[in-house]
Amino acid sequence: MKSSAAIGRRSFFARTGALAAVAGSLEQLSAAQSRPGARPKNIIFMVSDGMSPTVLTLAEHFSLLTRQKGTMWHALYNRPDVQRGLMDMASLNSIVTDSSAASSSWGSGSRIWNGMVNVLPDGTALTPIASIARQQKKRVGLVTTATVTHATPAGFAASTNDRGGENIIAEQYYNNVDVILGGGRSFFDADKRKDGKDVPAEYARRGYTLVRNKQQLMAAHQAPKMLGLFSNSHVPYTIDHRQSEELQREVPTLAEMAEIALGSLSQSSEGFLLQIEGARIDHAAHNNDAAALLWEQMAFDDAIQAVLRFAGKHPDTLIVITSDHGNSNPGMNSMSSKYGGTDACFERLALATRSVERMTPLLGSKAEYSMSFESNSPAANTAAEKIREVVKSSLGFEPTKEHVELIRRSLAGQTGVAANYGLDKPAGVLGLVAGHHNGIQWTSTSHTSDYTLVTALGPGSDRFQGVVRNTDCFRHMCDFMGSNFRNPSMDLQKAKQFMKAARLTKPHLHWV
Repeated sequence: MKSSAAIGRRSFFARTGALAAVAGSLEQLSAAQSRPGARPKNIIFMVSDGMSPTVLTLAEHFSLLTRQKGTMWHALYNRPDVQRGLMDMASLNSIVTDSSAASSSWGSGSRIWNGMVNVLPDGTALTPIASIARQQKKRVGLVTTATVTHATPAGFAASTNDRGGENIIAEQYYNNVDVILGGGRSFFDADKRKDGKDVPAEYARRGYTLVRNKQQLMAAHQAPKMLGLFSNSHVPYTIDHRQSEELQREVPTLAEMAEIALGSLSQSSEGFLLQIEGARIDHAAHNNDAAALLWEQMAFDDAIQAVLRFAGKHPDTLIVITSDHGNSNPGMNSMSSKYGGTDACFERLALATRSVERMTPLLGSKAEYSMSFESNSPAANTAAEKIREVVKSSLGFEPTKEHVELIRRSLAGQTGVAANYGLDKPAGVLGLVAGHHNGIQWTSTSHTSDYTLVTALGPGSDRFQGVVRNTDCFRHMCDFMGSNFRNPSMDLQKAKQFMKAARLTKPHLHWV
């Protein structure tokens, strides 16, 4: 690992040279977008799910630390031909959106209630953008590190009044999605579904190539239609993937899935629509897991590079890179007087070898920590030693006695461990403790209202500069595909009349 002094000596080229590998692609895209009236044949919509604006800065520093090069997304900001903007991602009933309402705003052009997928509060099902694309003879792809039936991919291709109905969503992709890659076997396989339906068999009957691991995916790169499911639930975190030879053999990275999807979809003479989601950035933020989050963000950045390389050979491609919402707003803080020592703390993030998700089972059950709340009891001492060992082996630092006690009390179910009620839970307390060693602190373990960053390049990218309303993305994509279709929408006052019908009750305010 490089020292903090070495970080300071890195050259400007290390920060901007990330684009060297795709310089030709960028020139091709720049030329294509400068032609008067240029319209894209292909649309690639990239979503860094749950990425707070601060993450772009943190990922740049972390990439320089661990890979000795800057990130693609950060470097794109230095190019005058790249469009930059902010996205207003509010949902119909909240300035803080969830992923299903966020993706549905892009996928239908209408703001809806959080928790629903392309359905208005009165039950009206909206037509998703995937259906419009297929009507215009374009092919459609969904690539994600979540379950393929999760909120963000579903927002482009499904309609349901409950985002949790992933079994139902699994059967809605038959007719309007050609390439589906990610996790989620539990929502497809007969032995895992309550209804016993063999959903993959139906996909196979409809001409899809079924793939279950990386080797099969690479072998199927020419398949015109494919369903790739690489885990029962979400795809493993990158930080865990890096530590396991088995996972590296069996599970493709987001960039690898993107490359295969692009190779398949580009066989269409009419073009395609592809959504690529780095989903686990959001999950890591919910866990206040800084190291896992930054490795996920760099994996997403690798997918950006794959997309740029493709676009160099197909400059009639519009690329939109954004996020659906912020999450927990991680930030690097000064760690000593006059801001010295901060770099050394940040470097500790590179010592982490395990995600909080993988670490949590090693800590054991709540019962082990609730046997006694007294910190000097034998049970508490045994629990403290386990916490100390697991944290050190997973996150790369040894917690203090006081910090171990805070974690122990939170794991035991005590409240009031953290004064910030949004962090008063094991993940939040662990994040607070880790922040004393790596410098990253959090506002909560939940989504935030920040405008999200937007970067666009290629034909039509000028539509995404300035402050963009989320629902405008649907209109822009329809226009590019030659469709004037518009879904119905609803204002907030009318929507409130259907609150009970939408199964929504007065929200519980957890801090009251």
